Amino acid sequence: MLSPVPESTVPLGDVPVKLKVDLGGEPSGRVDVTLGYYVSGAVTIEPGTCDATCELTVPLRIGDWDHPQSGSLLLSAKLTTASGAISHGGGYLSFVAPTQIYELRHLRDGEVFSDGVADSSATFRVTVINDPGEAVAELRLIELATGATRLTASAPFSSSRGLARDALLDLDVTDLTDGLYRVETRARGVDGYYGSGQVTQLRVNHANQAGFDLGDERPAVVGWAGLSANLLVQGPLLSGSKPAAVRLTVDGAERAVLVLPGVWMPNNWQQPTAKQQVSVYMQGDDLTLGTHQVKLELFDTAGRIIGRPTTRTVLVSDFKATVVAPTLVVGRRSVVTLNGDAPTGHLLTQCHAELAAPQPIDSTGLGAFCTTPAATLRTTAPVTPRASGRSSLGLYLNADGYSKLFERPVTVHAARRATTTAPAVPYGQRGTAKVTVQDSHRIGAWTAAPAGVTVTLQRQAVGSTAWATVGSVKTMTGGIASIPFTSGANGNFRAVLASSVPGETVITPTVAAVSVATVVWRSVPTSVIRGKATTYEVAAAPYEAGAVAHLQARKPGSTVWTTVRSVAVPSSTVTRIAYSFPTAGTWSIRVLRAATKQHAAGLSGAATVKVK
Repeated sequence: MLSPVPESTVPLGDVPVKLKVDLGGEPSGRVDVTLGYYVSGAVTIEPGTCDATCELTVPLRIGDWDHPQSGSLLLSAKLTTASGAISHGGGYLSFVAPTQIYELRHLRDGEVFSDGVADSSATFRVTVINDPGEAVAELRLIELATGATRLTASAPFSSSRGLARDALLDLDVTDLTDGLYRVETRARGVDGYYGSGQVTQLRVNHANQAGFDLGDERPAVVGWAGLSANLLVQGPLLSGSKPAAVRLTVDGAERAVLVLPGVWMPNNWQQPTAKQQVSVYMQGDDLTLGTHQVKLELFDTAGRIIGRPTTRTVLVSDFKATVVAPTLVVGRRSVVTLNGDAPTGHLLTQCHAELAAPQPIDSTGLGAFCTTPAATLRTTAPVTPRASGRSSLGLYLNADGYSKLFERPVTVHAARRATTTAPAVPYGQRGTAKVTVQDSHRIGAWTAAPAGVTVTLQRQAVGSTAWATVGSVKTMTGGIASIPFTSGANGNFRAVLASSVPGETVITPTVAAVSVATVVWRSVPTSVIRGKATTYEVAAAPYEAGAVAHLQARKPGSTVWTTVRSVAVPSSTVTRIAYSFPTAGTWSIRVLRAATKQHAAGLSGAATVKVK
């Protein structure tokens, strides 16, 4: 870079940047030069114009109104050759510029404002801290819509306030249309260039001044969708004008309003210092769900509008929630699904759910949620009901101070359980199974189920997986069902009955179905000769392949039974067993039909035999 030399001081204005470029044998390239953030220029090197090295000039300009500057800026040059190779150069430059503007304020009626409102004229105070020398303040009023400069003014920094130096600039805004304008100021040096400045806004309003503040512009919430506003009336008003009435229309229909404090102050409203603030409240029903067009106006005693009407589109939204619950049963853990949405434009800050029972002591909390503010709640929560009856699941939602409770009626069903008992019964004989049914209406407490519950007894034969129905009866008082059965074979019993929960069935734990083989004496000689075989005869039922009958004897004076003969039980079930007693005396005998898979062991009665 040939000039300006980096680290040098350069005056504001035209800055021709001269560079020596070496393309490294490439045919063409481009040089981009930047100065700070806002000033840039470029030169394209055409083929054949820089065979080896060449000198280029890139003109820049700094210090005009759009590129004011003070202090040091980075000058950067970038060379991009035809092949895409890039090299950089540059350094910092210092600029001698007018002093920087420290503050820009609007003066009205002896008060200072960061921005302002004017009807015919506006006065601005421009302040610098450092000695401005011969520099003067220049101010421009720019139309926001087009960017066109509408008014300009300049003045020296002729007023001192301690270390500060002020320039006062007046603008005549009589011919400007009402609206918002941008105000910019710079310090201009004797060379005509500018230092860094400040920006503010000015609203031009040729009508009387009044402004409604409708507060929070977030959507309203059903249940709290009233309208209120603060109205500030600021003098001077038009000659002879004073505030008299507020009109509110919603969707084109006028609504009654309450204005507090209800009386207007006896101000001289033609004075700039006249001011009053009142509160305005809509009367009657709140706004409904949806979008509404609201318009507020202030009129004077002559029916003229003071200030501009204030219009706003007001959205009224509401909470949304769903509570999805499975069938609820006392003592049974279930999972409830909770979904909630905050009203549009708001966040959920508190959420909790509860199962409300008929008695408050039995109610159950499901937990607190929304620990982190969010627009939606999507969660599940476990619940174990404590009591039966008509209940409700409630989901409470709070968003930014607004709240709503969603309740879903539910029925909590009593829990039901049942047990079965059945005696061992001799084969072919009748027995009775007993089923005890209980309900739990409060967790941990069980009482007899009501009469009239149909109970079905089922039997599963040993070696089978099928269940066959034995019979059905209804429970009596006390929740007891007695069901007769005929003993057939070993296996299992269970009872099947309707639950207290619609659509559910209770099946009792299985209990053994025991069928006892029968052994009945048919012939039992009671007086025999020692050493001589005697035949004893029993009927051992039922017939079962592989069944064995054992003749057991007990010696005189002994308590121990000893098997002395064993024979297979024939298909006729009539079993004959021959035995000769070894010694004389009074003996006891009996016949044991051994247990099988199908039947429990059967035993005859004991008989007394006198052996001679």
